[in-house]
Amino acid sequence: MKPTEKQSRQHGAMEFSDPPVNLDIVRRYRCNRLRQEMLRHDVAGLLLFDQMNTRYATDATNMQVWCSHYETRCVFVALDGPVVLFDYANHPYLAQDLPTVDEYRKLPAFYYFTRGNRGPEFVLRFADEIDDLMRRHGGGNRRLAIDVLSFPATDALRAKGLELVEGQQVTEHARAIKSSEE
Repeated sequence: MKPTEKQSRQHGAMEFSDPPVNLDIVRRYRCNRLRQEMLRHDVAGLLLFDQMNTRYATDATNMQVWCSHYETRCVFVALDGPVVLFDYANHPYLAQDLPTVDEYRKLPAFYYFTRGNRGPEFVLRFADEIDDLMRRHGGGNRRLAIDVLSFPATDALRAKGLELVEGQQVTEHARAIKSSEE
């Protein structure tokens, strides 16, 4: 199979090579595994900043090293709703055609390097967006699992009435069970 431009872009580090399996099957399986674990842990939403986890959830690969250093890219996974990729810049084409990204948004970046003393203003914008997603797709469940997040952001989310729970156990348990394609 000769990869199209779209397929080569989505294939990460092995650009212009033939994928060993149908990657969309792997992507959907992984997203479903996350949702199975979310259900098991009784969380309505999962917020991922760890780039290993964002890759597992979406297979979006943009600037992983940079994004590992700053809170500049994250993924929100609703148990019964969309997967929303928040990115540092408004470049939706970087996740275009990934079957596990339902919506792309520009992250209201709040980390100091980007916002300086205006961080508190932007962390509130971020918390508003996550709170809105939880209200629209949480079915009344206010439990949000998070893998890693700074104190200002966790404080802002708690101030919205969200119950924050450990998210690494959700992602680690999801990854422990592999599909035949993996």
